Amino acid sequence: MWWRRVRYVLLLAALCAIATCPAAKRACTAKTQAQEAEDLLGYLAEKVSLSYLANGKLPPGAPPTPRPSCCEQGGTCSPDPAVWAAPGWTGLGFSIDDEYRYTYEYAPDPSGTSAMLRAVGDLDCDGKSSLYEVKLTITAGQVFRSWTRTDPYE
Repeated sequence: MWWRRVRYVLLLAALCAIATCPAAKRACTAKTQAQEAEDLLGYLAEKVSLSYLANGKLPPGAPPTPRPSCCEQGGTCSPDPAVWAAPGWTGLGFSIDDEYRYTYEYAPDPSGTSAMLRAVGDLDCDGKSSLYEVKLTITAGQVFRSWTRTDPYE
């Protein structure tokens, strides 16, 4: 008799697990894909900082790349060296050699005391984008970073 009760409890636990698996998989996939923006913006921030420390000035800006967005290209962008041929990107020595999901931008302030690195992406192409920004501020010859994340797993 106790076995029937245990069997019902196990059945209920299995049904709950089955019901939550797709949601958990989507959340895990979104976090993994969003890590791209974190990693590449961190890399770009390091490149800009090193360039500033070596030259005493911020490198020239780079436009939002790629255009059109990755959603307009089927959800992911394919690597294409020509996309990263703008002077700002080549000045930073930056290109992406694998599939990616975000549009990247580097915009230095005209005063030369700050810059903004930005990644915008719509991981599930539902029209709602996530935004990652790294503001670089130069104070007393040092480069400081501050991060902003808006809807990071969209």
